[in-house]
Amino acid sequence: MSKIRYWKIMAVFCLFFPIMLQAQSVDERIGHAMDNQLWFQLREIYQKEGELLQTPFMRPLSDFFIAHFFNQPDSALHYGDYLLEHYQKELGGSLQSLMYFMADDAARLGLFAHAADIMHALNEALQTAGLPSNPIFEGFERQYAALHAVGGFALEKPEKTLCIPFRYYSGKRNDPVMIFTTASLNGKNMDCNYDTGAGVNVMSHQVAEELGLAFVDSAGISVDGVNLQTSLFAIVDSVVWGEIVYRNVPFQVVDFSTGHEEADAKLEEMNFQCVLGSQLMMPLNEICFDFKNCEIIVPQHPSAKPAYAPNMYRSASNMFIVSLYDERMKKDMYALWDTGAAYSGLSNGYYEKNKRLFADIVPTDSLRYAGIGGVGYIKTAYVPLKYRIGEKEAVCDSVAIALQGDIQASEYDMLFGLPTMTSFDRMTINFQNMWVMME
Repeated sequence: MSKIRYWKIMAVFCLFFPIMLQAQSVDERIGHAMDNQLWFQLREIYQKEGELLQTPFMRPLSDFFIAHFFNQPDSALHYGDYLLEHYQKELGGSLQSLMYFMADDAARLGLFAHAADIMHALNEALQTAGLPSNPIFEGFERQYAALHAVGGFALEKPEKTLCIPFRYYSGKRNDPVMIFTTASLNGKNMDCNYDTGAGVNVMSHQVAEELGLAFVDSAGISVDGVNLQTSLFAIVDSVVWGEIVYRNVPFQVVDFSTGHEEADAKLEEMNFQCVLGSQLMMPLNEICFDFKNCEIIVPQHPSAKPAYAPNMYRSASNMFIVSLYDERMKKDMYALWDTGAAYSGLSNGYYEKNKRLFADIVPTDSLRYAGIGGVGYIKTAYVPLKYRIGEKEAVCDSVAIALQGDIQASEYDMLFGLPTMTSFDRMTINFQNMWVMME
């Protein structure tokens, strides 16, 4: 089977959390969760057993990571400042990651000058210590400084519930391919992919040239499609989406071509040139995809938090990761939540972890996916999947599982793409309390 795949877009960097611990059980388990970026597990262990921690700095460090990944940037900055003041030596190799995340938290609060100052302090410290400079950190310092110089990102939204139309590229809900919605960038109307799997906003060089955008020097920042792409950075004065107006909107500018003739022809046919990502979603606090009526609903007031919240976190690469209960394995599994994915599938990592249950399965099909930077292939079989998300139980009669090669969600159990989402009537994503509800 061949499918064009329009993949996640995100700023990419390397992060390590080498935590040196005493040999206490709770300390070890919390350290393991941090080292392996298991943020649901960290939150659960810390809430239940955090009072038993023996290593003093592990308490504020746990508080920091939980606040950062579950979208409480003001609390994250508080705990980050405390750690820098009291525990710099103990942080060791985690210090760079901590400061990078603090800058991201400051930016989410609109404090772009503070974000730039944090990155400047980090870059200066590396230079003073005689350590190699990090072009990613230097690039983000320039991006934050550029956003501060133009007055910072801002949102103007009327105090009422908004309903903004979208369309399926295919015109078919059961095989939608992509979601497009109309937005005006600096007065130019264009179809934009509305992509929860995009950690940043992205446009093609062609669109940037048409808008006459000036680029900010941020060499070192890359965008991860099917392959890594070096990105340019530009700021759009205004993006108007329905009755919502965004000011000073950051965009990564990349080459959308794949180098594959058929895939590039398909992308050109679709006029796929612009992606609106989570940077524009999260400030809205909550969005609801009405798949039946092809509308994105932005409520005046966010919905009440369900008892199971949070069941979502924002990863180090700005992706939304959602916890599902897997009835096959009788335990939680973790899915990359991606409206920009034209297919869904279980990862090769999921297959390898549970290989004994799939001993008789052999590859019966191949799946081709294309996106920014290239084309990929995987060997697949199809298996049923019964799962629960929140309080909603669901069954997929046939979902692809990667036996050879992998989908891009390889570090997670599943890529939860658009066709699986549209099998439900509505999908609510709440960013205040980090939960997803399917109806």
